[in-house]
Amino acid sequence: MRFDSAARFAAVALMWGSSYFWIKIVFGGLNSAQFSFFRILVGAVAMLGILALGRERLPRGAGVWARLVLIAFLANALPVLLVELVDDAVGADADMVSVFNASVPLCVVLLCLAARRADRVPARVAAGLVVGFAGVLVLYAPWGAEWLSAGAAVNAAAAIAYGWSMLLMEKLMGAEEGGRAMTPLVLATTQAVIGVGWAGINMPNGGFDSTPHFSASIIGALLVLGVLNTGLVYMCFAWLIREEGAAKASGVLYAVPVVLTLGMVLLEDHVLGAREILGMAVIVAGLILTRLPQRTAPAGRTRSADRATPAAKSPAAVR
Repeated sequence: MRFDSAARFAAVALMWGSSYFWIKIVFGGLNSAQFSFFRILVGAVAMLGILALGRERLPRGAGVWARLVLIAFLANALPVLLVELVDDAVGADADMVSVFNASVPLCVVLLCLAARRADRVPARVAAGLVVGFAGVLVLYAPWGAEWLSAGAAVNAAAAIAYGWSMLLMEKLMGAEEGGRAMTPLVLATTQAVIGVGWAGINMPNGGFDSTPHFSASIIGALLVLGVLNTGLVYMCFAWLIREEGAAKASGVLYAVPVVLTLGMVLLEDHVLGAREILGMAVIVAGLILTRLPQRTAPAGRTRSADRATPAAKSPAAVR
């Protein structure tokens, strides 16, 4: 694994895994709707500034924007909408919700299989994702949860929608507009901008019920969650998807519960049990399996294959 790819993977895992602790600070002065709006607003402003400094521009084609809106809807708006429509979704078992959140990589694999694009998921990556998910099950042990419930159905639908959004991101960054492919910076910026609209639409759903209170700690936590979590780290995640494919990149979601659990040990005096240690060890083993370097064909064999099949040199074949 290259150092830059490993660094992006670590940044996403650390930031998303520690979000829980920053969100706890923000909820000291803001409710859920207010937090969603201000977080995404801060992220959008920051990313637009970075986009301007990088002398890049937002996409112009209506078709591209339609796909960007669909991605934002699947990853952000739809899960919130489902929770609002189903009464017991909010009260769903926390361990069960965590398992569904970590099931997104498997959803990506299943969606690839459903689309008959199994070639996009190497067998080693698929095996590593299965192992990692087994570790998540051991870590949370959600055996007593109500799996046949509306809350479970909502969380399953949200996981599938999020996995679908990753495949759309992968496809969009492989397409070209005006002779150039969309960059992770542009993708992350547009998602933040569209997210402001989705969060604004949701503001009447509790956002005006109380007056938000801003302290230095709350503002600091909002800046971390907005600029880093929503902006720069999301850009790193998009970068991983572009370089590694949605299936392999989605494995970073398995690292999130590991970071969260270790953070609880360091910040909340949580005492690890043997089951949790075993679960995290299995997760790490699965992640290592997904990120082992792929074997490449011998040089002589590749050259002969290229001579025998000229089409192998086309961009579609290489991809």
